[in-house]
Amino acid sequence: MRKTILSTSDVARLFSVTETTVKRWADDGTLKCQKTPGGHRKFEIRNVVDFAEKNNFDPVGVLAYAGDRRFSEALQVAILGRDYPALVRMYVERALSPDTTDLFAFLSFLYEHRIPLADIYDLVLRPGMQEIGELWANGTIGISHEHRASYETMDALAKLQTEIVVKPPAGKHVLCACLGEELHEIGLRCVSNLFESEGWKVHYLGARTPVDAIAASVQEVRPDVVSLSITSGGPQIAHELAAIASTVQSTSGRMVIGGAGASRALSASGVEATLLQSSGELIGYIGTFSGGVHAAGIPQA
Repeated sequence: MRKTILSTSDVARLFSVTETTVKRWADDGTLKCQKTPGGHRKFEIRNVVDFAEKNNFDPVGVLAYAGDRRFSEALQVAILGRDYPALVRMYVERALSPDTTDLFAFLSFLYEHRIPLADIYDLVLRPGMQEIGELWANGTIGISHEHRASYETMDALAKLQTEIVVKPPAGKHVLCACLGEELHEIGLRCVSNLFESEGWKVHYLGARTPVDAIAASVQEVRPDVVSLSITSGGPQIAHELAAIASTVQSTSGRMVIGGAGASRALSASGVEATLLQSSGELIGYIGTFSGGVHAAGIPQA
């Protein structure tokens, strides 16, 4: 597994500077670090990424990646060139492999090299999950492989969130749920992580949340935004969506809706909304939070 604590030499290689420079950054407090009992400086990934963001430093080197040398070299080239089709192929391989740790290691490695969360979700995970779905649909892989890929992706996302730099509290709350019998939870988890990274307090209800339970939670929490994942857009979903919209409006909240069936559901429900198509657009929405009922592009999975 990729380590989540970097050494002085790791950081020096990442930014193509000397170890002396890294030690100076650490000693003057510019780059947060911890010291071992032996006096060695160790750096958490989130602090290294935060340092790079604040100082507008882009990694010009690539950290070592444990494992197969050919894969490590290919990954380094893909990261430096921001070759997202290659990264998608690597994600699919990791998601379908029986190794339960390599997917988190892969996603963590991307984040270490300042690939934004929205790009990881939009340009790697979403097309990767679509490809896995197509492989299952045409019989290339079995349902067990598709289920394992989904579970390991959810697990990797949860672990990745512990490394993400979180902005100061925004004083806002978001409630996230999959409407009704909706089982596709990966997109909702991505949206939840993005809100949290922007300093929002997240109330996560997850998959298969009954409409009454969502409405009750809205009344209890009174969130600024309710985020719903919808991949099917049938009449029942439209009816439930309209009911939730009424509850949200009664608490002066907003709605964020996404997924493959969001457009159909919104059209059938009569709820006026702006449909956003990507996590990148969702970040923009969060940054300019203002009135109205909105629909955000939750990565479809």
